[in-house]
Amino acid sequence: MEDSLSNLTNDSVNSSYKTPRLLGIPERIGQGCTKEDIVVNQSPESPMPNGVPSYSVEIQNLCSTGCSIAQVHVTCGWFSSAVEIDPKLFKRLSYNDCLVNNGRPIKAGGSVSFVYAQTYKYPIAVSSVKCV
Repeated sequence: MEDSLSNLTNDSVNSSYKTPRLLGIPERIGQGCTKEDIVVNQSPESPMPNGVPSYSVEIQNLCSTGCSIAQVHVTCGWFSSAVEIDPKLFKRLSYNDCLVNNGRPIKAGGSVSFVYAQTYKYPIAVSSVKCV
């Protein structure tokens, strides 16, 4: 047994260690935030009385280092809704560019939520952010 332990080198011991990046976890040392810290979740809701489908959207800041993230822009096509959405929460600026929370920071662990109604679900994905 002692002989097998003596054959271990630092390289062979360390080779079994997987860095966070290899496990799919971003390395956060020295980093503020990234757009990957913002997560968009959509789920179907009960349809409108006229039968138009509706969807709830939650845009969350999952930054593990406590960072606030502002100027969250998402891809959104020609986003429109049969129900009014507070433009301070979500506003289409131009084709495929929607602004979240009027550009104000979303604190770590915070979220912005709204419901929209449309005949189909819009693909919404984070396109850019600003770390503050």
